[in-house]
Amino acid sequence: MAADEAEPWSEASRDMAFERVYADFLLAHRPGFERTDPSPSLSVFASPSDASVTDIVDALAEGGRVVLRGDAASGRTTYIHRLAVEAAYGIRHGQNTSAGARVPFLIRVQDFGRGRELPRPADLLQGNGQERPVPEPPDGWCERLLDSGRGMVLVDGLDEVPRDVQERVREWLRHLLSLYPSLACLVTAGAEPGSAPWLESLGFAEFRIGAMEFADVRRFVREWPKADDRVPAERWDALLRAVETSAGLRELMTTPVMCGAVCALFEGSHGRLPISRSALCETLLPSPEPSREAGATAPTSEAVARNLSAAQQKAALRGIALSVLRNGTGRATHQQVLHQIHVVLGSRYDDSDEAEAVLWSLLSRSGMLTTSGRSDITFVHPIFVSYLAAGLFLDPEGLHELVDQAHDAHWRDTVVLAAELAARRERAELIRAILHRADAEPEHRTALWLVAAQAAEAVPELDPDIREVVEDIRAAVIPPRSEQAAVELAQFGPRVIDLFPGPDDVPPDDPFVPLLHRTAELIGGEVAEAYRALLPAGVSYLGQPVRPRSPLPSFALETWDDRAAARESSPEGDTRRAVRRGGDPLVPALWDLPDLHTLVIEDNPLLTELSALTTLTKLRTLVITRCPRLRDLTSLRNSGVMFLQLDAEPDDDQITALASSPRLRALYLPRVHAAFDAARLGRRLPGVAVLGRQRIRE
Repeated sequence: MAADEAEPWSEASRDMAFERVYADFLLAHRPGFERTDPSPSLSVFASPSDASVTDIVDALAEGGRVVLRGDAASGRTTYIHRLAVEAAYGIRHGQNTSAGARVPFLIRVQDFGRGRELPRPADLLQGNGQERPVPEPPDGWCERLLDSGRGMVLVDGLDEVPRDVQERVREWLRHLLSLYPSLACLVTAGAEPGSAPWLESLGFAEFRIGAMEFADVRRFVREWPKADDRVPAERWDALLRAVETSAGLRELMTTPVMCGAVCALFEGSHGRLPISRSALCETLLPSPEPSREAGATAPTSEAVARNLSAAQQKAALRGIALSVLRNGTGRATHQQVLHQIHVVLGSRYDDSDEAEAVLWSLLSRSGMLTTSGRSDITFVHPIFVSYLAAGLFLDPEGLHELVDQAHDAHWRDTVVLAAELAARRERAELIRAILHRADAEPEHRTALWLVAAQAAEAVPELDPDIREVVEDIRAAVIPPRSEQAAVELAQFGPRVIDLFPGPDDVPPDDPFVPLLHRTAELIGGEVAEAYRALLPAGVSYLGQPVRPRSPLPSFALETWDDRAAARESSPEGDTRRAVRRGGDPLVPALWDLPDLHTLVIEDNPLLTELSALTTLTKLRTLVITRCPRLRDLTSLRNSGVMFLQLDAEPDDDQITALASSPRLRALYLPRVHAAFDAARLGRRLPGVAVLGRQRIRE
């Protein structure tokens, strides 16, 4: 009788000893996962339909069934591995952790494709990636564990396999859960609504992984230096400040994968900022190391794909990115991808099986691609589409296409990254052509100005003359000068904030502070709110355009016909005098001023010609100052301007235009150096008094 009573104890002790060995295996084979809260840097929330289940860990601890949805690279696999480590820690140390007292089994769906069946209950250990990851368990251990209700199956990557494999997983899960109703189960799937709807019929509550918020990013970055202290803590603080205020960097750091990439690059550069987005993308591309052994999901022609060089992999990824970019949908169809593989890699991959092998190799090895299970292929982050495609547009024909598409939001990042990748000469041609198109197309002007400014901001070297023009344009557009301009800027999203002046560079009494606040408010989001919090308070915004700073230089007042109007600062209701300051276009602002007599145009680096003035038949006094791109004065031939003030001495073409202006009587050049020959210029302008500043004072 004693022997009979000892047998159950002996069996239980053997089971417990094996579970500790298994826990050691899980901890040893996932060294990058510390024992922490399973979701230290993820925003996991229940879908509205499952609002009664508010905590994913609690649901699993109670034997629940959960589907965790998220985009590619959102951290679903990270979450599953952390759950496994948390459970293993509890087993090894005899603690009831947040994952409960459950024993985890990891099932990577991609490992159970062609030629390999999903494991029977007794063989769940095989789902950990090896046939026997630990010594043989005691006979019947797995069945006893599942019967006791202490098992937890973690199924990863349902959306990463074709639909026929998904159907096999469905039947496998249905059978497994019918045998063991108290088995806790978590399945990761794509974020798309309606994918794998059968999970709901099996009783799965839905949770989703949202984009990492700044608090999540902060925790992630704070934890990173624990593994390596080569970068001082204050440098990591600098990185966090940059993430908080840089929309471009913040857009990248929305998933654990991308956060880890940024941290690794930051660490490798010894904490230098800024981080180049092209350098980050290049760091993450497939290395030239030999590929790992193919999984069972790969087609039979895997041997062909295994011989792909790193350059060939990159070329194939570029072709796929091009399809995704031109589709404008964020994805490419299976057939489009196979066609690009054939186009890029040549006739060797005409055979459909071999092209399929290349695709599956890229899906499993590159870390760049994912599939929704419905044959569509996409990249794990939109930045890789832009970066990889950008490398295909560096020849003259490609640059021309970039210029044609530069106004399109889907192409904006590609244009900027192409500027980063291009040689200095091609980069200058690209930005110059975008600016030329902006001059010719008013309907796309702001979008083109902004993409040119973003490109100039991103590159370390640019011809000084182009950078000067871009900076002038940037100063004309940012800060906005009116509510309408603020609304227009806000449409370009958080990235436009990277072009805003730094909060420390904005004086509290700057009249445009309210409109900076207004633009950031319209944009919304963490970066915009962080920017607003650092801006000076400014004055209350009342929804009216900020009135320009004061008027004309005092020495010019005596030349005006209407001295009473000249003493006022553009009073409301005065339709005879107007001041146009900054980059706002002259048209249609001047159409409603038919009686305009005096016009001052200041600080407009975008002004190149004066055709907008031809409808102002009563205009007599025109003052133009700090408009460096103005070259064409031919429109003055058809105007009634009598008094003209310019900053610089006119060149030959301008003199010809002024000589043909029938009513011009005085040309005032207050900023021209004292040595210029006014008499000589006067001889070329019969009937026009040429005046310098000294003459006016006298």
